[in-house]
Amino acid sequence: MDSNTPNKLALAGLLHDLGKVYQRAYWGQPPEGISDWSHPAYTEWAIRKWKRLFSDNEWLAQTAARHHEGWREKPQWQPQTPEQWCVALADTYASKERREVDEKGGHPIATPLEPVLAGLRVQEAYGQRGWGYSMVRASQEVGQKPGEAYPEAKPNISGDTYWRVAERLEARLAELDKLNLNLGALVSNLQGIFQELLWNVPSDTQGEPGVSLYDHLRLTGAISAALWAYHGGSPSIEALRDENPEKFLLVLGDLGGIQSHIYRIQGAQTGVGGLAKRLRARSLEVSLAAEAMGLELLRRTGLTTLQRIMSAGGKFYLLLPNTPEVQQALTEVRREWEAWALQQGATLLPFLAAHAFAPAGFKAFSQVLQEAHRKLSEAKLKPLQSRLDDFYLSKGTQSLRPCRACGVRPAKSATDELCYGCERDAHLGRLIPKRQEIGFFSQNAPEPHYRFPGLRVALKGSSDHTLRTRPDFTPAAHPWEVRLLAGHVPTLKDALGAGRWCDLNEYQVWAKEQKLWEEEEGGREASDPLTLAELAEFSTGAKYLGALMLDADRMGEAFATGFVDEKGQDHSSPSRMASLSRMLELFFAGEVLELIKNPKTYQQRLGWDDLTAGEKVRRYPLIYSVYAGGDDLFLLGPWDVLLEFALDLEALYRLFTQHPKLTLSGGFVLVNPSLPIPLLAEAVQEAEKAAKAAGRDRLHLFGQSVPWAELRGLVGWVRDFRSHLQAEGKEGMTSALAYRLLRLWRQHQQGDPAQQMRYKPLLAYTLRERKEEIRQHYLRLTDHTHTAWAHLPVWVQWGLYLER
Repeated sequence: MDSNTPNKLALAGLLHDLGKVYQRAYWGQPPEGISDWSHPAYTEWAIRKWKRLFSDNEWLAQTAARHHEGWREKPQWQPQTPEQWCVALADTYASKERREVDEKGGHPIATPLEPVLAGLRVQEAYGQRGWGYSMVRASQEVGQKPGEAYPEAKPNISGDTYWRVAERLEARLAELDKLNLNLGALVSNLQGIFQELLWNVPSDTQGEPGVSLYDHLRLTGAISAALWAYHGGSPSIEALRDENPEKFLLVLGDLGGIQSHIYRIQGAQTGVGGLAKRLRARSLEVSLAAEAMGLELLRRTGLTTLQRIMSAGGKFYLLLPNTPEVQQALTEVRREWEAWALQQGATLLPFLAAHAFAPAGFKAFSQVLQEAHRKLSEAKLKPLQSRLDDFYLSKGTQSLRPCRACGVRPAKSATDELCYGCERDAHLGRLIPKRQEIGFFSQNAPEPHYRFPGLRVALKGSSDHTLRTRPDFTPAAHPWEVRLLAGHVPTLKDALGAGRWCDLNEYQVWAKEQKLWEEEEGGREASDPLTLAELAEFSTGAKYLGALMLDADRMGEAFATGFVDEKGQDHSSPSRMASLSRMLELFFAGEVLELIKNPKTYQQRLGWDDLTAGEKVRRYPLIYSVYAGGDDLFLLGPWDVLLEFALDLEALYRLFTQHPKLTLSGGFVLVNPSLPIPLLAEAVQEAEKAAKAAGRDRLHLFGQSVPWAELRGLVGWVRDFRSHLQAEGKEGMTSALAYRLLRLWRQHQQGDPAQQMRYKPLLAYTLRERKEEIRQHYLRLTDHTHTAWAHLPVWVQWGLYLER
């Protein structure tokens, strides 16, 4: 075998259990050419069908299929060669959650994939047990679609659904067969196709159906490549099976200073335009920096993206062989990225840590992760360790004048007020809504682009590596991945969709009258981003900008101990960890984006009538996702739209997790759109911290942390309060009376316990001249245990801002 053998083993590992799809699709009626009923026979049969697509066809079919060392009664599927043993061992390591069972038992075509989130043990509680994912929803096309990854009590799974998946898989392989693919592109395309079609197919239907076939296949491929690369050359079977050496390296990459880097924009104070565009470009830069650092490591080691087992929120996890060559690559990449960080003003700090472990580590993978995180924490105590003797300015810089936008990097020259990075951000920010591909270039990247060590990144596809920012799984002749990184930036087209203007010219006239129009070189187009001031103008009532920050509760506990059962047995595995990370990323990067852009996707799931859905379709696209991924998000937009959106998103998250302890905590503020971004970010971060401190599972707004269930109940009070404010005559509610209610509430909260109940007769006296319907409505507040009294400042201020 040649030097590319590790990636050939990765391909064999990626294909080893593919036969399970065909086995279940043909259940009871095997096609001609199948040697027996077992899934390895179907794997061998499937690979042999595509002789042109899979070079070394016979070797690949045998290596992928012979992966069950424990099948004593079927020696034809036991490994014989070192390569076959490598895949068999990788399968065993990747599936420590699974036990060997007789495939004749049970009904695999009726067993759904169990949700990994619902199966976590968090705060001594589990989620909804016995539910699963539908493989194909009624009348829907096969494949991963937004709005579909929600567990159901009676999921749609049958021989027919497997047949439809197998049929779609064959069509995708036929598309691949027409392309001239190298090994790296072939692995990348297969990984994308399996993500599309196998994410909701259970890997094991008779033991532990909590890991998808997609996650199991990609982890087996990654382990196969790392195991073979560790041994190098032509290892013996005995060496491969030896579990004593620390053969594997779990590499953690992380970027420090993310939030300060994103928010360090001074344009609001200095008058430098394009704030909204540069804010999104900064956020995208963080995600792409982490991607680039991980890809550069893989490029140096000669391995494929299968080795990236987790990636989200500016972090990545790589499974690599523990070899001197990999250790050297780590050292080199660390030095180059630290040099880059200094040249950029050290606003982003790259960190790399590696933990070596033996195959036994796969039995309790959470402990491996814990140790790797400990080493990462140690690395963070020594930032830029390799570059401490370097002066931070870029060589050749002629100007010491600080950039007027970021205030960190030097301006391009004595006459240019912006640095290269901020000038680039303004251009890229305008392009983000228009592009759906991000390309990584080893050289000759189109302008404008991000400059990272070893790679340039532009908003255009690349033959080196392409990220697709929408769920497009169409095969291509080059390596690609679907990564929902671009988020959503509201554009002039979204403003026109709000329904107040007929065309762009009419909108421009209005925006200029409101002093909102920002002139662009060459004019503004419908696909250009809206400014923050424009977003605020779309608010109902007070023209303020809303900011919402949400974070998933108890995710640290979920990753650390969520797979440890009541008896103390640790069921964590790399497959399960990868599934958990992927599903969180799917929600925060995918479902959040879909709810913003196409809220009607969730009309039935969230129970909206057509009128309500139409209003959300009109207004939710005005929400700006500064970042959304990992397990948190930060959104800007018209403040009242953002509050409504927060309630819908929290409802979706509960349906997505089906777990009582996996909740959301968040902060909400409304501010003047001219408020400097660092101050806005600080305010919403403090609000989120207050919600966490108050007990989690709540939103902090208008000075109070309110549980989500209680906040929903306050929406009716806001609605009634608004209608009372709009009532004519002094018998209705007035702003002065509203402020009187606020004063009574504060006196009750701050007063002597013996005097606290004095508010009740004072409230009755205050309402004496109101008409009976209104008076009786607000007399309900004399019950001091009533939720509306406890959170009176929330609904009163909410209503007042709506009517201002």
